[in-house]
Amino acid sequence: MAVYMVDSEQLQLAVTNTQSSIGRVQAEVAALLGNLTALEGSWSGEAAAAFQGLVQQWRSTQAQVESSISAINSALGSASASYGTVEGDIRRLFSV
Repeated sequence: MAVYMVDSEQLQLAVTNTQSSIGRVQAEVAALLGNLTALEGSWSGEAAAAFQGLVQQWRSTQAQVESSISAINSALGSASASYGTVEGDIRRLFSV
């Protein structure tokens, strides 16, 4: 038999805090990307092409990280909602 204890309000708080963090990271990423892409107009040659390749690689990795943390946050939100609903459902089973 599974035994667990969950505070669905704490889960929801984690969702809210994580979403705020995601927003801050997205803003920083946009600023960083702006700084990096600003070099494209003033830099040419093989080194510039290599740099642009690394920026593209970073963008790809960053997109994967963002997708992963969004998926984690979505799962936390679903878990919070599910635990909250289940507790209410079970409580109603015992209501007279």
